[in-house]
Amino acid sequence: MSWQRLRQSLLGPARGWRWPVYVALGLYVTVSLVFHLIHVPIGQTAAMFDMPLVVGISFLCFAMARRVWPFVLFMLLYFALFYFASAAMIKVLGRPIMPEEIVNLRALIEILGPLGWIGIGVPLAVFAAAWLFNLTWKTRQAKGALALSVALPLVAISFPAPIVSGLDRLTSNSPWDQNINFYVRGGTVHFLQETIRLLAQRTPPPQEAEVAAAVARLQTLSGPAAPPPAGRTRNVHMFLLESFWDPKVLTAARFSQPVMDPRFEELWRESGYSQGLSPAFGGQTANAEYEMLCGFPTSQHAVNFEYGIKRDVPCLPEVLRRAGYRTIASHPNRGTFWNRTSVYDHIGFETFWDTDTLDLSGTGGFLMTDKEQFRQVQALIAKTRDDRPLFNYVLTIEGHWNYTTGPERQAGIRSDSRVPYVPQFANVMHFKSRDVMDIIAELRTSDPDSLIVIFGDHLPLLGNGNEGYVESGLLAATPGAFDRDQYDFSTRTPMVVIDGRNGPLRLGARPMFEMPALIAGLAGLSDPGIFALTRPPAGIDLRPLPGVNLVYEDGAPRELCRTAAQSADCRNAADWLGDVQLVEHDLFRGDQHALKLLGQAGPGTLAHAGTESSGN
Repeated sequence: MSWQRLRQSLLGPARGWRWPVYVALGLYVTVSLVFHLIHVPIGQTAAMFDMPLVVGISFLCFAMARRVWPFVLFMLLYFALFYFASAAMIKVLGRPIMPEEIVNLRALIEILGPLGWIGIGVPLAVFAAAWLFNLTWKTRQAKGALALSVALPLVAISFPAPIVSGLDRLTSNSPWDQNINFYVRGGTVHFLQETIRLLAQRTPPPQEAEVAAAVARLQTLSGPAAPPPAGRTRNVHMFLLESFWDPKVLTAARFSQPVMDPRFEELWRESGYSQGLSPAFGGQTANAEYEMLCGFPTSQHAVNFEYGIKRDVPCLPEVLRRAGYRTIASHPNRGTFWNRTSVYDHIGFETFWDTDTLDLSGTGGFLMTDKEQFRQVQALIAKTRDDRPLFNYVLTIEGHWNYTTGPERQAGIRSDSRVPYVPQFANVMHFKSRDVMDIIAELRTSDPDSLIVIFGDHLPLLGNGNEGYVESGLLAATPGAFDRDQYDFSTRTPMVVIDGRNGPLRLGARPMFEMPALIAGLAGLSDPGIFALTRPPAGIDLRPLPGVNLVYEDGAPRELCRTAAQSADCRNAADWLGDVQLVEHDLFRGDQHALKLLGQAGPGTLAHAGTESSGN
């Protein structure tokens, strides 16, 4: 076919069979060759099932198309989205795009700024427009294709469990290694299979009998509760420090000078080098927030704040508010990011200072420094002071990927690492550790009886395929290849709890979802409320993660559970997590039967045992 005829056909009406076949097969072969060159292998199973499915989808779309060129554009963007974007995700984050991450899309575009709109927002808009504005249903084949396009999703929605079970038998399923799933299945089959799995896992809110049975099992499995810590009413200052982590374990980096402030090193040593076991790695800060504020574990890549909190729930801010505390959150970002404005209202914060209140005019286009945020928050607290004790929750943003700072925040730390992010991150940590020690020193002087909690939300992203960790022998390139100790390493961030004049507590390694019960007790609350429902099985600790469970004993990892059948501990972990998730569904998105079972008439009515107040 001559170029002139090809051009006429491309600009002409959609008819015949050649275009959908040639476009689908041509793009699939091109993708396979590119993937081979960048070491993203697509297996034979993908060629057997994924390629014919793509050809079928191509036929359906072409049958409903008015003209050829928008169809070709649509298919080009289809492969960019379901194949090349997943390959990029694998290289950067170690996993392909998952359907549950659709709720993270808006946040991802905001994080990337103009690049997010250019690389994600605009292509998605063009993808949708190339489909919608090219639709026709005037011909018999278009009507048939449209009917089939409606019928197939309806079947998947109506019978998701047997469909996904059959697909798992056909193409296999390794929930702990989504890269392998992507390689074996191919981009289209993988995304559809995991979407149908999500549909199969969606359930209506549990009934009261189901919740009662789950609560009873959890109480039996966890054994008798430990007595609450000796606490009293006093101010509580909680600092979630973005990406806060000590990089000295990066042996290949060989930093030119110590990174962390020596005062922090000493404080952390006094705590016994306590660490929080985070649900997140390299991102999803809000999942760490969810655990530290609400006491329930998260074990998915999607951010729970975006979809998982629909009811008013007695999380830590609410129980403190009901106990007479003034509850304040602050974060130098838009309140809509990760849906924080709505979530903070649901969980009991009466005040949220975001970019509508905090002054970003002096940031010079960079992220607000921790030092400036601490200064502004302290000034706002003093300006709005009342007689109530204070819960002051400070979520910082400095240290977010890609670790760029203004010229005044350059410590001159050099590194032998081949990953540029490593020295950039070290320079940020130098100042973050200094700033947090400054605010701690100020609070220990002005508010010596207060409870101070500082912790990092997750380990930082250090290059594609975990390069910054791989070069020091700390992690594999992708989470699916992690062994037990690597999974454990990937969860650990510094965490220090200062119990007023008693100094730092020695907590060892604690899953973050266990912390609200401890903090509530130290703040004078005798009833653990909903936090009692997530006590781990007797004798062990658990750290649920995407696709796996880590079993801990005395702060050390004992077993990595990929399936429940591995051992008795793994069965207990899977049973416990299933019941916890059922109760979580009831509390955060359901009818809240669990509150009645706990003897609470409504959110946050916990007994208050404090007798002293340090004021504001």
